[in-house]
Amino acid sequence: MRLICIGDSQKNADGRPCSTLSEAISKGHISLRITGKEGVLSALRHFPSDIAVIQQTQPNPMLVQMIRNNRFSIPILIITRESTAESVAAVLAAGADDCVSLTMDPVELLARLRAIVRRVSGVGVTSQTITIGRLMLREDTREVLVDDDMVPLTHNEYDIMSLMVRRRGNLLNKSAILAALYADREKPASKTVDVMVCRIRQKLKKRGIQTPFKTSWGMGYRLNEEAFLPIGARREDDMEFTPSPARETSMPITAGGNITAGLPERHQ
Repeated sequence: MRLICIGDSQKNADGRPCSTLSEAISKGHISLRITGKEGVLSALRHFPSDIAVIQQTQPNPMLVQMIRNNRFSIPILIITRESTAESVAAVLAAGADDCVSLTMDPVELLARLRAIVRRVSGVGVTSQTITIGRLMLREDTREVLVDDDMVPLTHNEYDIMSLMVRRRGNLLNKSAILAALYADREKPASKTVDVMVCRIRQKLKKRGIQTPFKTSWGMGYRLNEEAFLPIGARREDDMEFTPSPARETSMPITAGGNITAGLPERHQ
């Protein structure tokens, strides 16, 4: 699970996790990134995460509203020191998925984080296998299979495929993909992503997957789940269509430009 921790209080302006969250992270397989509220939009754009945790003194819907107004669909859990029924209701109405107390037991907090991610992504966080139609991704062995036939991907190609599957339904730009692949290392040119995606496409095409990704030119890539459905389950408008060649006909035209033959007679 990839978690981004956001500080939204004077005591926690840089996003460092509180002791309850720190202990929950230590009990689960969680990668953590921290940010203050000023850099939250940039962090969400460049570092794909499974869930965001906002730490606040009291529940405040303003930051949640800002995230939702910028069209980020990432699930949000709020940890707060003090709360009332009205303040909790306000952040939930603004788009948060849960709001819990700072005094919550770390075991329960970890369970809530996993439950939210599981509900949103449609897969179990602890599951090491994700299946989408003919596609199977095995995280324990870092394998991608189509119809039980393994696709020979490189290390980076697998990471891109795993990212696409985990974040299916979301558009991933090149900067986000490079950030996930290279983390704090020096990143290559963005064109590298295009090359790797092209190679993955070619390998999947050999196994009958014609359009595994949808491309938004100048923006990024999105997994095309329809492409992995069994052939009989695909919608007709997703099937490739080869139009039959149009038949040419010739019709004599008079000097005045009127067609003299080949038109049906008009009935009075």
